[in-house]
Amino acid sequence: QKVIQYIMQNFHKQIHLEDLLQISNMSYSSFYVMFKNTFRMTFKEYLLNIRVGYACKLLTGALHNISEIAYLCGFENISNFNRQFKNIKGITPSDFHKQVYENRSLLYQ
Repeated sequence: QKVIQYIMQNFHKQIHLEDLLQISNMSYSSFYVMFKNTFRMTFKEYLLNIRVGYACKLLTGALHNISEIAYLCGFENISNFNRQFKNIKGITPSDFHKQVYENRSLLYQ
């Protein structure tokens, strides 16, 4: 619980595995096995999914451009953001953004 709470509060920053090990009071191998068994993915995959999910939320709004969204979600550069977003969602952030606005415009016709 404490680990997930920490991740949710800090996903937009760099999270060090050592911090999570200290919070959980576990060794690396114990933490890895527990996390993988609980979430069916590694910590890194989980963190990327949280960040990309938040990016999707921000992309549906009109407050930020894609570069700003990448940094707000904890990505250190735009190319990594684009690559990870496409790996998880199967579409680029800009195409996702276009689809959201095309669907909205169809609703109002």
